[in-house]
Amino acid sequence: MQTDDTLNWVCQYCGVENSVWVDLTIEGKQDFVEDCRICCRPNRIIVTVDYDEEVTIESRLLDE
Repeated sequence: MQTDDTLNWVCQYCGVENSVWVDLTIEGKQDFVEDCRICCRPNRIIVTVDYDEEVTIESRLLDE
């Protein structure tokens, strides 16, 4: 299993693709705030690593 990766997410405010480094050794859900590199607005980033080592990433507005 790969232990880390850079994943892409789309800013919910301006629509620009961003990237973030993620530690893939943490199973389950990682939930954190990341600022967009263009508009600097905060996005809630949710990364899920399931038992089959499938990784998903989603971005949301901070207040969702």
